Amino acid sequence: MEKEGKEISDSEEEVKLSDDGATETDSKPSKPLTAKVKKKHVKLHEVTSKFEEEISKKEPSKDALTVIFNELYTLATKDQLTGVLNRRSFEETLGKEVIKAIIENKTLSAIMIDIDNFKHYNDTYGHIQGDEALREVTRVVSKNTRGQDFVARYGGEEFIVILPGASIKEAETIAERMRKQVAETKIKPTRKGLPQGYDKTTISMGISELGKEGVQGMLEGADQALYQAKREGKNRIKILKK
Repeated sequence: MEKEGKEISDSEEEVKLSDDGATETDSKPSKPLTAKVKKKHVKLHEVTSKFEEEISKKEPSKDALTVIFNELYTLATKDQLTGVLNRRSFEETLGKEVIKAIIENKTLSAIMIDIDNFKHYNDTYGHIQGDEALREVTRVVSKNTRGQDFVARYGGEEFIVILPGASIKEAETIAERMRKQVAETKIKPTRKGLPQGYDKTTISMGISELGKEGVQGMLEGADQALYQAKREGKNRIKILKK
């Protein structure tokens, strides 16, 4: 969500694309596709070509088709770089969890996460090192979730965690573990001669829960809390106060 004075994320500076490669408004042409999106299109073409080749055989292999379908499912639902849910799949999963929470009268919380100073990090150390930072942060965040939670890449360097059944207090405990471990994690170098401090990064987090404002209110609340955390110095957690 764009706010006055908020840092512009890499996802806002690059082409505004959803994870399936479609622009936010398909009727309106945008800038040329980024390298990452082109790579995904190439991968999709490879998998669909394998599928067409297999079904053209007199006796297609069920095992080969299973592998191909699994690859297509992954491309359709997962972020190719980090392996977590992409934006579209996240929205579908969230919708189901919200309905379940309402029917069962259970809590549901959201943690919005942003990697601090990521644009500067990318500009200083390059996109390869930036991709490594994204993967490493994703690994730490995912490791600290519970079995029923799910993580999604929400934007360039922004992630979201949905915690079914978790109160604000429980979400804060989980978020603090994530924040602390990310700050303590050294990112494996992929280039030599990088400036001191290249191997560490931090995250800021905003937390909100499902309430009478509905799912949009929860997401906007987490985003507002995240913005407050960034404004107050980063590497911290803020909770939306109602």
